[in-house]
Amino acid sequence: MSVKRTILQALPIEALPGWESRLVLLEYPPGLAAPLHTHPVPATGFVVAGSVISQWEGGEVERYSAGQSFVDLGVTRHLRSENASQTEPLKMLVSYVIKKGEPNVNAL
Repeated sequence: MSVKRTILQALPIEALPGWESRLVLLEYPPGLAAPLHTHPVPATGFVVAGSVISQWEGGEVERYSAGQSFVDLGVTRHLRSENASQTEPLKMLVSYVIKKGEPNVNAL
C-alpha cells in the first residue's frame, strides 16, 4: 500500500511563467505511514477526513484532524506523515505553487 496522489487541478500562473497552482488530493489507507521525503516548495494543506500525524525535521510531532489546516514546510525533511487510524482512511488536500512538471514529493 502507498499514498495515492491525485492532481485535481493544475493552472498556469501568468505572472510566473513556467509555474502553476496545483491542488492535490492525498489518500492514505488505514495505518499507512509515508516514507521519509521532502517537497520542492512549501504548501498549504487541509485535512478532509481522518487524522494525520506529522513531524518535520527539528520540529515536534503534530496531529491534525478533519477540518484543520496545516503548513507543509517544503524542503525540510518530512520525518513522519502517517494516518493516525488503523481502521479509517485519511484524505488531505494540499495546494502548491510549483514548477510545471515537477513532482510534488521527493523520496529520500
